[in-house]
Amino acid sequence: MPHMSVNGVNIYFETHGDEGEPLVLVHGYTGDITDWRHQIPEFSRTHRVLVMDHRGHGKSDAPADRTCYTINTLADDVEAVVEHAGFTRFHLLGHSMGGAVVQELALRSPQKLLSLTLHDTSYRFAATRSETVKKWIAARNTVAEQQGMTAVANMPGVTKPPPYMSEERKAEEKERLSRMSLDGFLGCWSALETWEGVKERAHEIAAPTLVIYGALDVALVEASKRLAAIIPGATLVEIPDAGHSPQYERPELFNAVLRAHLDRHAPSAAK
Repeated sequence: MPHMSVNGVNIYFETHGDEGEPLVLVHGYTGDITDWRHQIPEFSRTHRVLVMDHRGHGKSDAPADRTCYTINTLADDVEAVVEHAGFTRFHLLGHSMGGAVVQELALRSPQKLLSLTLHDTSYRFAATRSETVKKWIAARNTVAEQQGMTAVANMPGVTKPPPYMSEERKAEEKERLSRMSLDGFLGCWSALETWEGVKERAHEIAAPTLVIYGALDVALVEASKRLAAIIPGATLVEIPDAGHSPQYERPELFNAVLRAHLDRHAPSAAK
């Protein structure tokens, strides 16, 4: 199982595929590489695919110091793993919190990107929540501190489960959340809360950008639309009857949209 140390933190990663342009997939808050279960076999046929677990998630280390979880630190981790993999130019996709991470990378290193995909994410997360969601999150974080992650995993959700999310996957996500590090859980939540966002900088994103979102992802539909409006030339695509994770809920639709974007912005397509 490949790990690499980034500033003393062991980060778990996997590479799939032997040829083609590199594609880096960056998961969201409380996720891990299994979020890309339906993308790895599809895209590794034609691309060299890199997936990794953020610090505090999956098989990566979870530092006890919660101040070491910031969006820019997560971006540092991704950048280090990508460099270790030998990818000099690559397609980059980020989901939810991972979308914040890849926006920072797109602004930091525009010359490295062949394309950018922002998937069910926002230019600033603190601005997207209703009062109901804010209260639920506050209660959830209190439960985490006082009762632990198993209690968090057993809390009812704030929204109705989307129609294409299987019972098997819901059970898998619940089990995954129950064993997540408390420090990673609260540290990365703080990272999202304190991220300044890119509202005033998104117009500087130069990579060809796809913004894709699930039609039922209530908190992020309008945020996705606003993000696409800010980024010059961005393409906006809605996945019908999908919630926050269309890459898992409706993978055939998601993969078709992503492949079209990658093909459109392959170096050979510009010739």
